Amino acid sequence: MKKKLFISIILASTTFGVVQAQQNDQRLNKAITNVADFQKAVKSAPNFHDLLIRRKKAVEQFRTIPTDHLQPVTLKAFAVAEQRAGTRHVIIREHQYLNDSGYNNGGFDLGIGTPDHVIAAIAGDLIDSYVTQAALRGIAIDSLAINVKQTKPSIKDWGIDYTIFIDSPASDETLEQLRVLAEQNSPLYQFSIRAHHVNTTVEYSKSAENLEIPPTYQPGLREFIEWETKKGEAHKALREQGIKLDRSKFGGYAYDYPYSRANEFTPFKTDSYLDPDGPTASINPSSGVVVLQVRHHRVLQDHPAFLGGNDLGPTGVESHIGLLGSCFTHVAEGTAARHRIPLDTLKVSLTATLDPRAGRQGFENTPLYPTDINMRVIISSPREEAAIRQLVEDTEKGCPIYNLVVNAQKITGRFKRVTAKIK
Repeated sequence: MKKKLFISIILASTTFGVVQAQQNDQRLNKAITNVADFQKAVKSAPNFHDLLIRRKKAVEQFRTIPTDHLQPVTLKAFAVAEQRAGTRHVIIREHQYLNDSGYNNGGFDLGIGTPDHVIAAIAGDLIDSYVTQAALRGIAIDSLAINVKQTKPSIKDWGIDYTIFIDSPASDETLEQLRVLAEQNSPLYQFSIRAHHVNTTVEYSKSAENLEIPPTYQPGLREFIEWETKKGEAHKALREQGIKLDRSKFGGYAYDYPYSRANEFTPFKTDSYLDPDGPTASINPSSGVVVLQVRHHRVLQDHPAFLGGNDLGPTGVESHIGLLGSCFTHVAEGTAARHRIPLDTLKVSLTATLDPRAGRQGFENTPLYPTDINMRVIISSPREEAAIRQLVEDTEKGCPIYNLVVNAQKITGRFKRVTAKIK
């Protein structure tokens, strides 16, 4: 009898669960298909007001941690050139992303190119700083997004320019003060306007001159370098003949050639003040996650839980360190191809120090941005070590992100009022 009763309870519970799931599905379907219900659901979701409350609480809780309980943190990032594709695989703690360029730059458009990604990361850090400073000072915000661009082609002088689009009842004077405060408290802004030293070490190992590849082996990095060399020589031959390259045939950035994937169905499409073809950053008020977008590619930046985040992505500072390694591997690939240096392994390991005590009593002069940047370059090649060390030096000279780090940059910005469609 007890056994039958127990089975009846399980069946009843299961039936109830199925019915409840069906009701939830019906409610969800109704919300999706019914415009009024959908708009009601959107309006009931956490908004910027809720985000500001959560951010202020998180910052205040962090400030209650005794200073002697805090210690400098070692940031770590790892980048590797992935076999024949040549894409850069970046790993930061449990987070990963791909960096890639357009076809005409030797890539397959599988991810954001590093120059666009790094200025988007700076923009994301700025917008996050806006939220924090507004939360601490009680400045209401209904919508916040940012466009950023590189205005100078120089490898040493980037000329970064941004526009913050903001919907807020605050006065122009208050919003300008907020902009200045955001810059002063953005680690990546402060990092970028200063010159830094990168300590580079090289770990070299000699590989076989004649690499034997089993029939089932996926062609590796050496084959990608050979392909890059042949492509570069073909392009050079055309230029010497006075023939202008047709970039539409070789590919390129998504807005430059006809084979691109359109940037469709994104939040940025719904707000006409954002340019979907340039690097942009916005912040999701429900989660507080910063969304970077370049063309059809998206990457998330977030805070760890103790800073009020959900740890759904690396922080902006971590991303920047990882992008240094990503860009370095990309330029090293191209440099090796030009000099006919076969590579079998190309990895970059990076560390930097970030001190969470910055700004506290006794640590007023401690930088809020990363310091002590160390880059370990791991290369295996059949060429001699002297050639590889020269390759690393040449790569440092030609790497845009490396030069952005070792040279102080000028960043200009402004705010522009907009009206949010959803408040």
